[in-house]
Amino acid sequence: MLLCNPHNPAGRVWSKQELCQIGEICIRNGVTVIADEIHCELVFPENVYTPFASLSEKFQKYSVTCVSPGKAFNIAGLQIANIVCADEYMRHKIDKAININEVCDVNPFGVIATIAAYNEGEERLAQFVSLSV
Repeated sequence: MLLCNPHNPAGRVWSKQELCQIGEICIRNGVTVIADEIHCELVFPENVYTPFASLSEKFQKYSVTCVSPGKAFNIAGLQIANIVCADEYMRHKIDKAININEVCDVNPFGVIATIAAYNEGEERLAQFVSLSV
């Protein structure tokens, strides 16, 4: 299942209860959750973003989380993202797929921009989110 958390384009933030319901249904039916959490930093102050995989070890095992500083820090053109996966077998499949499709090369400028965004961009992000209200 592809879970957009928080939802894009509506910006809806899923509650812990809703995420748990989704996770339980998926596990019960043998479905892996691919959590697209690329917009996780773009949440208005009155809302709380909860990473899907953070809710339980079981959800972490049966999910793959995709995040990127591209949207929140306006560096999408640098084509940098992260795939987080606790399951070793699934990580192997992901590694194989990104190498076969030749999307495994990392943009060195993207790495530097990501480090700068996460280490020094908090104030800029807070201003951006508050201006968006």
